[in-house]
Amino acid sequence: MNLLLKDRRYLVTAASKGLGFSVAKALVAEGADVTICSRDESALAQAVKTLGSRGRYVVADLTRPDDIVHLMSDIRKQWGGLDGVFVNAGGPPPGPFVSFSDNDWQRSFNLTVMSAVRLTREALPLLKKSDAPSILYSTSISVKQPIENLLLSNALRPAVVGMMRTLSRELATDGIRVNAVCPGWIRTDRVRQLLSRTPERESEILSSIPLGRMGNPEEFGAVCAFLLSPLASYVHGALLLVDGGLYQGMM
Repeated sequence: MNLLLKDRRYLVTAASKGLGFSVAKALVAEGADVTICSRDESALAQAVKTLGSRGRYVVADLTRPDDIVHLMSDIRKQWGGLDGVFVNAGGPPPGPFVSFSDNDWQRSFNLTVMSAVRLTREALPLLKKSDAPSILYSTSISVKQPIENLLLSNALRPAVVGMMRTLSRELATDGIRVNAVCPGWIRTDRVRQLLSRTPERESEILSSIPLGRMGNPEEFGAVCAFLLSPLASYVHGALLLVDGGLYQGMM
């Protein structure tokens, strides 16, 4: 299936590895040009080697407002506009309620919520130049049901979904589609790190997933490439689960 992505321009944030990188790879495979960013320049350089000539990077810490402004300024100079943004910032640290200070909450809010706010604000002028603009927010199945030991994610990610649903009304007149994707258990380095602390949990997790396995990053990337593409032109304000059937709720 042709996703109509050839020569379109996308920004994928927090994409030197993990889910962000899987999205960048899927977009490049469909002929899109992709800018990725993260704080780690060496990891970005390695990622761009894999992406090939259609990949480029900008070093940016998404918790720093000035870095986001610089990132968008660089894209404006290079491309003049954008066809889509995959808004991704990784996840806040795991742990129970009693382990987090006010500073922990503030840092996690800045990472999870304010990075999405600032990226959206700065991207809008560039997206308005496209004939098929889209924003896709990366959240988590935790917006549907809390995940054990991920209190900060459980509490903060729903705010991004609330913003997305509101923007689906506000940005519709500009033709900018907005959606969110909710990965379940995808076998990334972050998931491996979480499971390394409690390895006995893996069998429990697998038994709760109807498909009987974790997803792989390529499966997630393919879904996101479709949602960002012009082929998904009537998908707007949606919250899509990519979880192997883990979530069983009706809504």
